[in-house]
Amino acid sequence: MEFDIANWVNEKKTDNVLLEHVGDFTSDYIDSVLPSIEAQFDDKIASDNIRKKVFHIFVECIQNLFHHIEPISCLTSVFGSDRIGAILLVKDEAGYRISTGNFIKKEKEKFLQNKIDQLNTLSADEIKRLYRETINNSTFSAKGGAGIGMIDMARKTGNKLHYQFYPVKGNADILFYSFDVLIN
Repeated sequence: MEFDIANWVNEKKTDNVLLEHVGDFTSDYIDSVLPSIEAQFDDKIASDNIRKKVFHIFVECIQNLFHHIEPISCLTSVFGSDRIGAILLVKDEAGYRISTGNFIKKEKEKFLQNKIDQLNTLSADEIKRLYRETINNSTFSAKGGAGIGMIDMARKTGNKLHYQFYPVKGNADILFYSFDVLIN
């Protein structure tokens, strides 16, 4: 495998990194990081409104990683685990950016691309309507979600969602999926 996750992380960094984690996203890790992140936000984000948005979106992103990282056996030899992801929370001139990344099976690329592209074409009112419809009509999946995470991120931030897929050299069935949300 020749995708370099360390290079991806370095490209996402700015001078003000509030959190960086590359590895497995266990429930123990999530339970330990959320209180410390919330305390950091209290110290570093003056606006209550922005602080609440950043925390809400951060929780949604970390839950997505926890629930949707798939085991990919070839990762074990490189990372020591078959469920690898990354999350960064940075402050830059545009606001607060949460970047996540994880390895996915190529078969999921079109689904994710279509879902994000559809959300990015909707107006704020259309996103609100879609959110309400999804909440009212959804059943929960085997992974515990109702399919509202990305809709909620687009609704809460009012910004377009950004993504990119990177090929993994030597394995055409795997991609690295990069996802960015800006909160301002």
